[in-house]
This record gives sequence, structure tokens and C-alpha cells, in this order.
Amino acid sequence: MQLTFPNGEHENVPVEPGEIAIGSRSNLRLSIPGHGLAPHHASLFNDRRGLWLKVLPGVASVHVNGRPVKHLALLRMGDLVCLEQLRMQVSAPAQPPIETKIPAVAPASLNDIQRLAASRVLIRGVSGQHHGRSYTLTETRVIGRASNADIHIDDPALAEKHAQIELHGDRVILRSLTADEGTLLNGVPVHNAVLAPGDQFAIDQHRFVLEAPGLPSRGQIASSRPAAVSHTQTMKAVQAPAKHPSGDRPTGPGKAVKQPVPASSSSALWWLIAAAAILATALTALLVYAPRLGG
Repeated sequence: MQLTFPNGEHENVPVEPGEIAIGSRSNLRLSIPGHGLAPHHASLFNDRRGLWLKVLPGVASVHVNGRPVKHLALLRMGDLVCLEQLRMQVSAPAQPPIETKIPAVAPASLNDIQRLAASRVLIRGVSGQHHGRSYTLTETRVIGRASNADIHIDDPALAEKHAQIELHGDRVILRSLTADEGTLLNGVPVHNAVLAPGDQFAIDQHRFVLEAPGLPSRGQIASSRPAAVSHTQTMKAVQAPAKHPSGDRPTGPGKAVKQPVPASSSSALWWLIAAAAILATALTALLVYAPRLGG
């Protein structure tokens, strides 16, 4: 994970465990004079819970994906952070390429079992009109300006049907429904793409993140599928003849031989049966005669 700067204010900064202090003061980890920053404007904390943005007291004009942050915010891959005039984005340093080859048609309707599994796969709004709302992928979701769109965005500049999100087995597909307008996926403009868990896509100021526990991450989708095995030859099944109990004469092909029960096993079984019978007799006598003896 790293911080990138779209306007070139600073070189890329790797995000390592610990704190990254940001401001105009010279002794900070990320010192950027000017751009309206306070001496210590904010800090990033990377720990086992994730990457956190902490705003210092008395500091204003801090936004994540266009939404103001006053105290604390959990950052995700693709988030755009604005500190006064400074813009920086959370991105991966060596992210696998985005797969743009998608199925030709939308998937068929899911049955009840498939719908139950698909209910765990959802897209969640992280900024814009649908911030905080979640939409499962039990059915294809159309995003656009149309009043009957599954995810309606009231924006005159947006197409009535901009894109749709589909679930194809273990793959989540972003399919563009317009020829010109695209979608930003983790900061990269795309039309069609295969989404991975944690991906963030943006349509203008409206951002969504894919939450899909159990689905393969980017770069693992192809490797998670078993490769087809080609057979160069086949071998006819051979049935071995069973041995005679004596060990020196085979029986006929395919003829089953009943193995004798060892004598030790047979005698042990009879001892167990006898012990059970004695125990049952003792319990019966105890139940019958105990009340009389007590009287």
C-alpha cells in the first residue's frame, strides 16, 4: 500500500506499520510546505485493524472522497484524501492488472441456494448519494439516472443506465452500458472489468466498495480454477484374482472369498455377550430385591 499524489506535490510514499504525520513542519514524516497545511495537519496510522486517518484538533477542510472528516476515518484502497489544497490517494504499489475480459451476456437468474450464497456479496456506498447503503448481488444491479434503476443516482450528467454489476459464480463483473462514459476502478478509468473484494469504483462523486468475503482477490481468480487435464492414453481396468484362504490357490476371476473370522475374535465376542448378560441379571436382582430388604 502507498500514497500517491495526482498533482505531483510529493513522490509516492509507502505505507508501513506505524504513524505517518502530515503537515507543513519540516521534521514530519510527510512534510509538504504550503498548500494550506497546518504545521501538523493530520496523521495516518497503519495497524492490524487497517489504515486510519486522524485529524488534529482545530484543523478544518479534511475530506475523504468528498465527505468531510472531523476526527477519524478508516481508509480503503482507492480513497481520495484532500487536506486543504493537497490531494493524495491510497493505492497498491504492485497491484495486479485489472481484468477487462468479461462474459458476453448477463447471468441467468439464481436459484434459492445460489441466492443464499450471493447474499454475502454486496456493494456498499462510501460516498455520494448512497453513502452507507448496501446492495446485495442476488440479482444484477443497474446503476444510473433512470427512476427504475436498482441504484438510482439523481445526476443530470449521468446516463439513464450507466453500468451494471453482475455475479457470475465466483466473479463479480462491472459492465458498462454506455459507449462514452467510463467508471473509475481504484483510480483507473475502465468500461468493463472483473472486480475483486475491496475494489472501489467511482461514478463521478459517487463511490462504492465491493465486499465479498470468500471470493478470490485480484490475481487469484485464474489460479483458483483447476486447469483442464488432458489424457494422452487410457488404461483398461484390471481385476486381480482373489487368493484362496490357504494362500496357495487362486479362485476364479472376480470370485469373492469370504475371510474366516479369527478364533480369538470369536471367543472375545462371546465373553462380551456373557459379561453383558451377567450385568443385566445383577441389575434386575437389585431392582427387585432392594425394596424388600429395605422394608
